[in-house]
Amino acid sequence: AYIVGSMIGRHKMIPHVSPGKTWEGFGGALLFSQLAACGLYALFPEHLSFFKNWGHVIFLGFLLSILAVIGDLAESVFKRSINAKDSGRMLPGIGGSLDLIDSICFTAPALYFYLKWVLLPSA
Repeated sequence: AYIVGSMIGRHKMIPHVSPGKTWEGFGGALLFSQLAACGLYALFPEHLSFFKNWGHVIFLGFLLSILAVIGDLAESVFKRSINAKDSGRMLPGIGGSLDLIDSICFTAPALYFYLKWVLLPSA
């Protein structure tokens, strides 16, 4: 997302929340997340057999990439609400510790419940 947005990003998503996010970067995130999901499934089908078919892989690729962006935007809203540019100074070069987990906070529960209720309901 960052590379695509940096190279061709022109249309800001929500500038008052996260001025660096662009629709082009979002499209890049969707594309490369999908490529990663499908690539991993193609390379390791025996280890990822619980996905059962390509439909689940493609759906989860899109769902999780969208939720990752939403998680990042939610963290930006939180930081703006407390007038903070970064969520910490422990790790220089990134926006703080929340930037390390913002996407996971939204994607991990979604993946868990998709696995529990859709792919592995009897487990």
